[in-house]
Amino acid sequence: MADLLRSPLHDRHVALGAKLADFGGWEMPIEYTDSGGGVLKEHAAVRDAVGVFDVSHLGKATVRGSGARAFVNACLSNDLDRIAPGQAQYTLCCDESGGVVDDLIAYLVSDDEVFLVPNAANTAEVVRRITAAAPAGIEVTGQHRDFAVLAVQGPRSADVLDRLGLPSSQDYMAYADATWDARPVRICRTGYTGEHGYELIPHWDDAPPLWDAIVEVVRELG
Repeated sequence: MADLLRSPLHDRHVALGAKLADFGGWEMPIEYTDSGGGVLKEHAAVRDAVGVFDVSHLGKATVRGSGARAFVNACLSNDLDRIAPGQAQYTLCCDESGGVVDDLIAYLVSDDEVFLVPNAANTAEVVRRITAAAPAGIEVTGQHRDFAVLAVQGPRSADVLDRLGLPSSQDYMAYADATWDARPVRICRTGYTGEHGYELIPHWDDAPPLWDAIVEVVRELG
């Protein structure tokens, strides 16, 4: 696995007894052998209480410039005019024949800024396509390893965020920008497990202390 990319939490996963495997070019934790029950116990935790996932392999890109919203709207399949700043939208990046290159989430920051989270293996192609189509004045920045993504999923996920002093009341498919320990973090309510959940997007180097705080709160809540 020497050539695989690693998240900023790699050492934490090893310490927790993670079983690691190649996923989209990343060395990813698949399950935790020290959890005392494997994937079934981990699944039950998310359904009954809360589970925490490191999904930092997900892509990140920002499109900025005058008219960024309208430009991205012309590149992706869904309609960004249906949402307001602070909201998110599930959408598709398609090729010239209508085939799907990737499904992704677009976070509308303003008319002049859109934050995109593609899937890991397709990030480079999504960024390449949008960059190739960008007119003068529009900047597309691939930020794959500028940000981490920590998912807090399950019926008690809001309790975890509340204990950390982070916003938890946003509607589904919405987000809020906040700070934790004076560090910026985007709190997204776009959970993917079928349970109430959030994705926390801190800067890459801020992820380890935030992860430690989340894990400590989860333990305190049982």
